[in-house]
Amino acid sequence: MPKITKLNDIAKKQGFRLGDDVLRIGGYKMVDELDYLFYDNEKKFSVDILRDGKEHTVKVHKKEGQSLGLEFAIDMKPVVCKNKCIFCFVDQLPKNMRPSLYVKDDDYRYSFMCGSYVTMTNVTEEEIERVIRLKLSPLYISVHAWDDDIRTYILKNPNTRKLPEQMRRLGANGIKMHTQLVVVPDVNDGKVLEDSIRGLHSVEGVETVAVVPVGMTGHRETLAKLKAVDEQNARDTIKLVEGLNAEYGGNFCWCSDEYYVKANIDVPSSSYYGAFDQIENGVGLIADWKDNFEYSLSEVPTMNLGKKIDLITGVSFAPILKEYAKKLEAKLGLKAEVHAIVNNFFGKSVTVAGLVTAGDIIDQVGGVKSDAFVIPDNMLREFTDTFLDNKTVEEVEAALGAPIIVVSHSGSDTAQKIVEHFENK
Repeated sequence: MPKITKLNDIAKKQGFRLGDDVLRIGGYKMVDELDYLFYDNEKKFSVDILRDGKEHTVKVHKKEGQSLGLEFAIDMKPVVCKNKCIFCFVDQLPKNMRPSLYVKDDDYRYSFMCGSYVTMTNVTEEEIERVIRLKLSPLYISVHAWDDDIRTYILKNPNTRKLPEQMRRLGANGIKMHTQLVVVPDVNDGKVLEDSIRGLHSVEGVETVAVVPVGMTGHRETLAKLKAVDEQNARDTIKLVEGLNAEYGGNFCWCSDEYYVKANIDVPSSSYYGAFDQIENGVGLIADWKDNFEYSLSEVPTMNLGKKIDLITGVSFAPILKEYAKKLEAKLGLKAEVHAIVNNFFGKSVTVAGLVTAGDIIDQVGGVKSDAFVIPDNMLREFTDTFLDNKTVEEVEAALGAPIIVVSHSGSDTAQKIVEHFENK
């Protein structure tokens, strides 16, 4: 039962006290803070509380825009995934990593709050009604295939057969949805992929579709044998998806950047990606990075720093970074060398910068003489200085014998961070 741990003067005047247990808001059981946040935007609503063993009803009357400032003792533990997806990335992780990395969450609340993708297989009828009532929009939904049999094969959970009906109901009630299709060659590519995109386009409320190639690490010994996306498959998929996107007006479905890298095709310009609704899914990241990097460079003066920096990235992004490193050299008067780190930790098939580990960096650039190494912040756990293999930035600096400059993976502050580092020395 949620207990009030903090409140403001407005809440006190309404009759709330610290320690009150909240039973219902607006006549509905309070599940978590999402209930409160929805009703806190209203001017009038009722809250049923338990105080000293007795139930009371607080009739809230406040001005528009006012907040009660309530905070609660609630543990919003993510709901655990009940699927056994044939390409589950968590199942492909090495042993002895942080326990939190092995948590398989599939929680519609975190989909709304954080943009996490969910399959909806564990969502109850009551929760569907709650999503609609609280207007939890948009949601991010993993579909993978519109065909029920193929989707069930992929997720290994018969509950996924309810998904089309769930999505149609959500859409009809004003809930917007962003979707993803993780594609496995010979499973849900080609005609199946086309049918999936067309099926999603027929559903009211579906805003976008991201088409993402299956990711496979080197730790799949006991898992289903899957075919990796190769250059020809990537080219065929890009042609299909770009054709459908044009047919639907240009702002509906896109391939992730990884498809273009695998196909050896330049990514489209940023104008192709509309509002970048799927950027967290790797759709338009490179185009956005290029724009941000150019702007970052324009914001610093031409200089002659006379230093050598070493830019650390994954194998897939290295060719692009090398091209732009030359612009850094020209503008800042320094030597910039790019290092494509081969991912021995997860497996060489993993080429993205965000999964590069400290151990691989130390092993591969440990002997490089540098005034500073530069890494993107998505190599680190969010809000920390810790890599995926639990080593810290400080430990890597000690091993490399040089400082590390952490820059935004969006490219928005690369030049500024480099200049600031050397100017403060």
